[in-house]
Amino acid sequence: MFQKKSAFLPVLSDSTFVNPLKLTPGNGSDGAQSKVHPDPYVLKHQGEYYAFATGIKGVLVLHSTNMVNWTHLGYAFQLEDRKGYWAPAVVYENGKFYMYVSSMPEEADDVHLQRLLVAEADRPEGPYKMRRTLYDTFSIDAHVVKDEQGDYYLFYSNNEYAGVDAERPGTVILADKLVDMITPSGQPQIVVVPTLDEEVYEENRFGDGRDWHTIEGACYVRRGGKHYVIYSGNAYVRPNYFLGYSMAEGRDGAGLNELVWNKFPSDQEYQPLLRKNEGVEGVGHNSVVRGLNNVDDWVFYHGRDANHKLDFGREQRTMRSDRLLWSGDEMWIPGPTYTEQDAPAAPAVRDLFNKEGLEARWTTEGGEWQVAQGVLSQRERSGEAALLTAEQFGAKRMEIYLSWNHDHRGGLYGVIPCYQEDGSYTACLLDVGQKQLRLYAVVRGVKLPEASKSLPAGFNFEASHLLRIEQAGDRYAVWLDDVKMLEASFPIREGYAGLYTKFTSANYYSVEITRHLEFKGSLAAGAANHVRRIHGKGQLACHTEQMLGNSPASRSEWLVELPANSGPFYQFLLDITPGNRSREVGIYGWYESAGSYIALVLDHTSNTLRVVRQMNGEESTLETRQLPGQFDWSRSHTLSSVFRGGKLMLRMDRDIVYFGTAPLTQGEPGILLTGNAIIEHLQLTELGL
Repeated sequence: MFQKKSAFLPVLSDSTFVNPLKLTPGNGSDGAQSKVHPDPYVLKHQGEYYAFATGIKGVLVLHSTNMVNWTHLGYAFQLEDRKGYWAPAVVYENGKFYMYVSSMPEEADDVHLQRLLVAEADRPEGPYKMRRTLYDTFSIDAHVVKDEQGDYYLFYSNNEYAGVDAERPGTVILADKLVDMITPSGQPQIVVVPTLDEEVYEENRFGDGRDWHTIEGACYVRRGGKHYVIYSGNAYVRPNYFLGYSMAEGRDGAGLNELVWNKFPSDQEYQPLLRKNEGVEGVGHNSVVRGLNNVDDWVFYHGRDANHKLDFGREQRTMRSDRLLWSGDEMWIPGPTYTEQDAPAAPAVRDLFNKEGLEARWTTEGGEWQVAQGVLSQRERSGEAALLTAEQFGAKRMEIYLSWNHDHRGGLYGVIPCYQEDGSYTACLLDVGQKQLRLYAVVRGVKLPEASKSLPAGFNFEASHLLRIEQAGDRYAVWLDDVKMLEASFPIREGYAGLYTKFTSANYYSVEITRHLEFKGSLAAGAANHVRRIHGKGQLACHTEQMLGNSPASRSEWLVELPANSGPFYQFLLDITPGNRSREVGIYGWYESAGSYIALVLDHTSNTLRVVRQMNGEESTLETRQLPGQFDWSRSHTLSSVFRGGKLMLRMDRDIVYFGTAPLTQGEPGILLTGNAIIEHLQLTELGL
């Protein structure tokens, strides 16, 4: 909001990285592209990361376990009679990997002979086998996503839709629903079209005064009820290649191809999400992937060193990564960075089972558990078997990849989200015989009524599937392969987490558990129990996606309790929309007591943004910013606090308001309010060093 030059996030962690990302040659890596990786598409699978890129001879793939250091795995897909493999995208569904990529005939010189293809593999790194050509016209830059109902959509770019437009001819982005993983419906709808001079690819391309524009590289993101498509504009060979985005409001029953998309901030205003700066140019064509903790979003994109002369004869686009953050409903990428940045935050528990034997973090409660070749297997089929964490959790986000070992008797396998003692626990199990996903609790030996749902037709139990479980207080929600399946309330709030089988054998490929609290949907009521008022008489009325705050007479204050057994460090954020009677809103970035805290206060009366510190009973103002005259009090603003290793960062929207030290003692974040306000997207996540 205030900075006019490049603004990067300050470093708070002991673990850092610098863009461009480090690429290490490996088996089959191409020497010509061993240091570059254009149009990167990053897939997370079984806790590990795979980055696919444009290549002349085929699709190159990298591998990483930490998102920072990458190793070449060689070519994932090649065809003898094709060349120029552009902008691959890969998704995993029910045991198979599907790659969507364009290429052109080996003997062709016209790049407009690029056609989208789909190929299939059993492993993320390939080799992929050609399945079919998707379109018989110029089609590039596929991006395939699954919506909340489990339907797939293909975003891609083509020239025919607006190629003869009288005002702004050019490449556009379309969305087509997939009938199955290799068949588009053939009824694409428009998502993004050219509207800006900054999107011009080539001036006077036809000799009649009309410029050719390019909108390409779609990348879909969802946040709450809003949908976003990030796109690349201009020409990839030019310094001014940039990222922009369009937004759409979700509608009940509407597919992604049926939404009404609008550019941010408007069709006529150029306000890029990411563009060149003093260190990096030609930034664009991105993908977005969840970080190690499965909470933070990271943008992977390519760019060129701005200090190197542009050489059209060689590839110079290198892979880079920065955080995707929010300014209310608006996106923000604090980049493109070229200096030291915090590495992705790790979860409390992360086991990829890539070491010999079980680690000390696990406790065996029956069964025969063995680790071999990156897989944890429970082999005993004659009874119940459990493997529990050595530490306890309350509010959390768990992600587990698992599969079943075939047996004619069927069986049940899954996870234990919360285990207190023998006879008191919650369980989430895939039921082979009944073809259901089941969520239930046992309390003092008594099984409570369960929640269950039938699995999709053709569900392959022997394939690896992603089970995600979120818990806030007594509320539980379950996603299977990124589709929400179950929600329930059980009186078990804290305990050990673990893996669980009943009369069957199963495999586990990765386990990631992050202490995380989020106010959303069916979890909202549970998350609200972590919010307690410490001062004043105000109220926070909790609804499904919002808290309605009201403290008309004077300031009220609330603390947000860290998830059980958390360490001292955390990141906290919320979106807040001041009401028409609001006088001040803000957050406690760190609160130990009424005499020891640091707060970020948005003051409507004085039109200022202040950082206030109270230590040993003495109050001081660390920072005061006069808000600009055009500051919008009617929209939502993101307030954020990151406390890590004795350092504290306070942010409002795109502005780092404060970065300094805070006492190395246990504190909590909080909310303060005088007047009324709407609070949304509240999140609190544990951080390590």
